[in-house]
Amino acid sequence: MRRALPLLVLLACSRPPALHNDPQAIEYRSRSKVRDADARQIAAEAVGDARRRPAWSEPNHVHASGGPIGDGKDKYLFGEARLYLGQYETDPGKFREVDPQDDALMAYADALFTVQQLQKWAQRYGVSWDLQLGRLRGRVEADGADSSAQKLLAELSRKAGLTPDAAEVQRRRVDEKYRDRR
Repeated sequence: MRRALPLLVLLACSRPPALHNDPQAIEYRSRSKVRDADARQIAAEAVGDARRRPAWSEPNHVHASGGPIGDGKDKYLFGEARLYLGQYETDPGKFREVDPQDDALMAYADALFTVQQLQKWAQRYGVSWDLQLGRLRGRVEADGADSSAQKLLAELSRKAGLTPDAAEVQRRRVDEKYRDRR
């Protein structure tokens, strides 16, 4: 058993982290280990993007598996962005319900933005990504979303009743409508 333990530890560290089937959050992970310098850049870009374009529900978080970002070692990256808000507290004890169509629109806009981020990182750093929302899975490469990831986005688009071009324009309108959520 003592001889097998290092092998088990090595195998556990050499696999990407698992994705869950949360229907409320889009989750992603790198398909291979990422150089630490690239991981630092990707994490910094995610923070910068979150400041420039506030998320509807929760900002996109990038985490590392196999050691902290900045330790000099290659690592898997993973993260998630919660897409749906449902309701929120405006003041202590006061809640506001979000119109389901508005929630669907914002979920689609944020999912689309996340896929665009992943594609940008795939192009810039040569990282391929697995993507999951609920039971829907896909992959994002430097040339874009594969057919499964496109189906995931198409399902969100159908629920929102929007095209990709209209999503970002409408997102600004809905963001203003619920500005008391911040």
